Amino acid sequence: MAHDRTLLYAGQDFTVEHLRSHAKDEPGWSGPYTIESRRIIFPAGRAVLDVGWGDSTWQVDALTAMHLVDAMVYQLRPVVRAMRQSVVVSRHRAARSDATPAFCQLSPRSLYRIHLAQRQLRAGDGGAPAIASLVAELETSRRQMPLTSTVANAKQLLAQTADREARLSLHDLADAVSRSPFHLARSFRQQTGLSLHQYRQHLRIASALERLADGDTDLAGIAHDLGYCSQSHLGAVFGREVGVTLGEARSALA
Repeated sequence: MAHDRTLLYAGQDFTVEHLRSHAKDEPGWSGPYTIESRRIIFPAGRAVLDVGWGDSTWQVDALTAMHLVDAMVYQLRPVVRAMRQSVVVSRHRAARSDATPAFCQLSPRSLYRIHLAQRQLRAGDGGAPAIASLVAELETSRRQMPLTSTVANAKQLLAQTADREARLSLHDLADAVSRSPFHLARSFRQQTGLSLHQYRQHLRIASALERLADGDTDLAGIAHDLGYCSQSHLGAVFGREVGVTLGEARSALA
């Protein structure tokens, strides 16, 4: 998979890069990748992919940060064919045993802080303390276990449809993964800590943040495209989950 790297920060304690990974033309698993030393990969876009390590597979989307370990050999399989954008932190101090990788679920507030820190680093206006804080917080973030096929398929469908005006109902999702609505809702909450509705809301906020960071200033258009009935509806959800208003986020990320 081809990558474009942009160095954002190189300090004594860690290095930060923006990574743009081009969409893979052929389906299926990549060949094995090996990293020499540990790194943390924060999401900055909406791509979805499976990560295979040993006999385990994790699904990574716009809400997932990856903590890869020293000399890790892994494979990637794109679930949604799209360019993947990430913020990569390397040479950071190890705060835990690095024997196994960790896949951490991020909140909308953390996603906003990632975009804001990246914006500040690009402008030469700080950002490194925010990255250090985000790295430290991963130690207490919810760790994802390798997903069952049912929950992985549901997450994939949510990621594929979260930024569309027409959204799937719980019964539609349950039918798509061949489970009852009750069984799917229970399994999904057990493995992610969120309801299907909450997870979809977080994915939509991730889409809104990506568009704001890419320079989109049309808040009403973003709300419409994400399936909200109005800009004020998106604004209420955004403010509750992120902690700042849509207008404040637009100004900060522009």
